[in-house]
Order: sequence, then structure tokens, then C-alpha cells
Amino acid sequence: MTVRQAGVPWRGDLRMPMSLKPVTTGLPVDLREIRKGVMANGVIDCENLLAIVNDPQEVEDATKRAQKAGRPISEYARTRAEIQRLLGTAGSKKAKNVGEYADYIAAGLRGDHDDAWSLPQITLWSPRPLVISEDGSSALPIKDGLYALDSETQVTAWHRIKSNPVAYDLEEDFDFGGIPLSFEIFHGISVMAARQIFHDRNLKGVPVDKSLAMSMDGRDFGTTVTRKLMESLKVPAGETTVPLSSLILTGKRQVSDKAVEWMTMSVLRTFVATAMLGKAGIHAASTGIEHEDIPADESGDRPDKSVVQREVMETVGAFLQEHAPLFHAKTAVTAPAVVAGLGATMNRSMSWSADPMPEDVTLERLLEGIQWEREAKYWGGIAAKVTDRGAVSWAGGARDSGHKVYDALNHPESDTGKQIRGRF
Repeated sequence: MTVRQAGVPWRGDLRMPMSLKPVTTGLPVDLREIRKGVMANGVIDCENLLAIVNDPQEVEDATKRAQKAGRPISEYARTRAEIQRLLGTAGSKKAKNVGEYADYIAAGLRGDHDDAWSLPQITLWSPRPLVISEDGSSALPIKDGLYALDSETQVTAWHRIKSNPVAYDLEEDFDFGGIPLSFEIFHGISVMAARQIFHDRNLKGVPVDKSLAMSMDGRDFGTTVTRKLMESLKVPAGETTVPLSSLILTGKRQVSDKAVEWMTMSVLRTFVATAMLGKAGIHAASTGIEHEDIPADESGDRPDKSVVQREVMETVGAFLQEHAPLFHAKTAVTAPAVVAGLGATMNRSMSWSADPMPEDVTLERLLEGIQWEREAKYWGGIAAKVTDRGAVSWAGGARDSGHKVYDALNHPESDTGKQIRGRF
């Protein structure tokens, strides 16, 4: 039970006394109040932002030095640790994200991404309340008064770029003061409330599926070829033909059984990725693909991007056209794991394949006799799981079962190879 101290005001039910002095002097800013007395937003130039918000990496390095020397750590570092994940060692996920984020920001500053790049609003926290006048004028605290609450990776990346702009192919005298950044600031709220906001921001939102996100990356080589295939290919539909794009579901993770679409765009991208990279593409379905990922030959040469694009579109496109009835009927060929294994098998017919088919074997011959019906007797234990009650589940993704499908497709005389061909 929490007992209120007599004479001490409370902020709502946060159970934290409000005794910090309001900020009356500091960096002048114009703010717009969103939640009166709690949160406001505004714009600040990058130069000033980095001057008043400490570099999290430097804070952690100073903390380690203090601990090693047996000195107490700073109050700022102690408070930050209560509301943020530490960057940790260079190998930690958050630390790695800083490097990738810095590369992305720098590429945007250089103009590499044209207009197709963005940065989320920076979220700050001031334990001290701000004084915001009716016209919006206010001041931000300058010395150890601000914390990055929900955008620390971005703030750390900005500090890293500013400390050595040349390393990011920017001019040594790059004008960071000319870069406006949008921010929101929570002020006058307790550590407990700030920590809760961090929690809610990071756990309440629905994470975007990695494969779905990759299917929207217009700079990704795999996505580029996938979209070109969708836009250019026509496939049979009854007595006519329709664009492949009309049969691919975008923006969602799954296709319902009664939908006209064959598969999601992320599954089609898996088809393309595995056709490009072979078995390695099974795990690349949810990661970026660049031309440099195409395996080079013994002399170090790799095929031109146009060659890769043409061969993949021709091979995958021909299969989709020839076997359109199987896709319309939502047979096993539409399952992500089967698509992955099939695409990796197609890679063996590509001119750059690291594991080409024997001269006397063709893709058509290798796929002869395969039973594409969604039945456990053919696909159970390979691309599908059979429950204790005998029900068949196709919930496993490409990464889970793609290799099993690949082995069954490419080794007809193995137990699983015989199983999917109905030779029991």
C-alpha cells in the first residue's frame, strides 16, 4: 500500500511527488502542446539537438570507466538505465542497429535515397516540467536535462555521424544546423511514467512481419524483380489470361482459403529469392537481397543484374503459367515452404548456380510425378504437420520446412522424395 506524504502533491496516480523546478531558461524553442502539462511537440535543428541530448554511447563508456575505477556513476546514467535498454557491447543487437541506422541516415543526407526515406519523430523526456506560453514559446533544459525516451538508436546514430562525417561520405564541415528534426517531449512526469511509456511504445504496437516489410522495400533486388514479374506476367484464368498482380495479395500476411489470390507478395518474393540464391535464399526471405549476394564463379565474376532478372523471371514465370490450375486450386504448391523449396530447386537451372543440375537432368524431369494435393500422405512431416487427431497443418513457414521440401524435390529416391511422388 502506498501512503501519501502530507503536503506533497501527486501527479494523477503515478505515485511520484512533483518537486522538480520548472525549466525557465535554456534553449529557446516553439512548442505545440498536445497533452497540456504532459506532452508537446516541435522542431529543432540537429546541431542543437545533439548539443543538449547526451550521446548514449558516451554515457555508457563513462559509466564503465567509473565502475572500473570504483567511482560512483552519474545520476544521469543511473536515471537513463531506468528508462532505456543499454546499448551494451558492440555485438549486441541494439549496438548493431546504431551502425545500420547511421548508414541509412547518411545515405539519405547524401541523396542516395532521393525522396524515399524518412526518420521517425524523436521522443524526449524532461523530468522537469516545461513552461509553455500561450504563443508556444518555451525553453529546453541544456545540461543533463533531457533523455531520449523512444528514439535512442536514432540519437546515437546522429551523434556517431556528427563525430566523424567524413567516414559517412559527408563533407567535413557538413551543416548539421541545417537539418530540422521533428520531436515530441514528455515533461514533468516521473521516472515510473517515462518507463511505462517506453514499455508501451515498444510492446503495445504490432510488429511488422519481416517478410511483409521486405516485400515493400523498393531498393531491395529481390523485391524489384518480384514486382517486375507481377507487373509483366499474364497467367491463365479459365478461358482468358489475367495479370499476375491481380492474383498476388499485398499488405497482408496470409491469404484466406476462399480468396482469389494465389499467395501474398512476401511468398512470391520468397519464390524469387530462392530462385536467385538457391538454398541460401530460404533464410534470405525475410532479409535484404543485393546483387552482390548472387554467388560469384571461380574467377570472382557474377552475372549482370539484367541476366539474373531475366533468367529468374523466365523460369519462375514459365512455371506459374504452366501450372496455373494448381495455384488457382490452392494446392500444396502455394504453401510457403513448398514455394521456398521449389524456388531453390529452380536455382539449380540458373547459369550462376553453385549446385547445377547434372546434364541429363532437367527441372521438368525432376518435378515429374509430384503429387501436389494438400494431403498428409504426401506432405506430412515435410511441408505439413499432422496433429494427434489426424488434422493437417500448413502453418510452418519457409524457414521451418523449406530445406525438407528441397531435399524431397531433389532426391527422388529418398524416403521423402518417394513420399511426395506417391511411391510408398
